[in-house]
Amino acid sequence: MSGRPDVSVCIVNWNARELLRNLLLSLRIAEPALKLQTVVVDNASTDGSVDALPGEFPETVLIRNDRNLGFARANNQAADRATGRYLFFLNNDTVVHPRAIGKLVRFLDEHPKYSAVGPKLIGDDGKPQHTGRNLPTMRALLHQRVMLFPRWTRIFKQEYLDYRYGEFDPEREGEVQQLAAAALMLRPEWFEQCGRWDEGFEFGVEDVDLCARLREYGPIYYLPEAQILHLGRISSRANRGYVYTGYECGYARYLAKHHRSRSACLAYKALVTLDMPVRLFIMGSQMVGYVVLRRPEAVERTYQRLSAAGEFFFHRLPRFWRS
Repeated sequence: MSGRPDVSVCIVNWNARELLRNLLLSLRIAEPALKLQTVVVDNASTDGSVDALPGEFPETVLIRNDRNLGFARANNQAADRATGRYLFFLNNDTVVHPRAIGKLVRFLDEHPKYSAVGPKLIGDDGKPQHTGRNLPTMRALLHQRVMLFPRWTRIFKQEYLDYRYGEFDPEREGEVQQLAAAALMLRPEWFEQCGRWDEGFEFGVEDVDLCARLREYGPIYYLPEAQILHLGRISSRANRGYVYTGYECGYARYLAKHHRSRSACLAYKALVTLDMPVRLFIMGSQMVGYVVLRRPEAVERTYQRLSAAGEFFFHRLPRFWRS
């Protein structure tokens, strides 16, 4: 096939060699009727993720960064090289089912008012993932602050549930306020007009921000008839402290950009900072309890969470306040 690609598939990779290879293999047979362009941006992987790509996947446009530039900036790098009618941002821990991309393309072709569309994501357990959410509010985020609003008080619980779940049903198609960027197809002209990915988000919440801005140009649609396997958070599990910090910084930046009150971001930062010692104490107590009860899996799980939170509080707090 010649001419402009139908879709530019933009993939950010970090230390996920086999996952990336499986994804690229699935793209080769995903949509023979469409012309796909695949752009991979590697964020300084150390596992040899892309060493074999030029030989095994010569059709792939490869960008190699000498350091980890973050998810948002790497996606913008991929978009710079994209020439397709549509942009399809796709996580490296996905596998594309046959004809899924074609269904997304057909939807945008037939419904020009929509800015973006996303598929149903299926986890490795065979169950559909909850990828559609409402946009977060200050109250929804405060529900997680254990010092001021312990969960048993149920203060702001409904706001939190509305944000996380709302009326989203993974089996029912329809408009949503935001979709996970693990698989999101959008119109490149509106992507440019809304300001692209905000590179101030290093990792986490950047897709929430992008969806909030895209909705100014057209609604976002969830199309479950298009299905993609999503293994989920493989790379992020390798660096939980980085992820924890990224999400806290991301929520603060989101509030600074989108909340009607300019003081919301400052209030959020102060509450997170004050809440962290209590959070660390609770997690530490839980871990001691699990040790006494001889529950090794719970000990390991709590230790991972405690380590991530501790890294944020003791080493990353200045960065949080600068975000």
